[in-house]
Amino acid sequence: MMTEVDSILRRWADAFGRGDGQAIGALYTEDAIFIGGVGGPHLGPSGVTSYFAAHPGKATIAFRDVVERPRGADAVVVAMTGAITAAGGEPRDFRFLQLHVRTPDGWRIAAHHGSHSL
Repeated sequence: MMTEVDSILRRWADAFGRGDGQAIGALYTEDAIFIGGVGGPHLGPSGVTSYFAAHPGKATIAFRDVVERPRGADAVVVAMTGAITAAGGEPRDFRFLQLHVRTPDGWRIAAHHGSHSL
């Protein structure tokens, strides 16, 4: 499953770096639950896209300390740290917990929680 997780994380980081909320939203299932660094839950790809539209700005993210815990053949829990660096800024660590699931359209994110380090 590492290949599938790597692929989603690479596409997520690439879209994040371009400030492309629609491309990020496309990585989520129709019934996904997303909780970002601010605000409450956002639902489905449109909720994820709206979250990133409300928080525009290009930044890079570098994931590290990725831990995977498979839950059968069609699901994996992924925990990681991501260093987010806004243009001209210093890196700030965020913690992420995601549930990746196999769908008829390939692997997608079904649940996502992100919070910044204190």
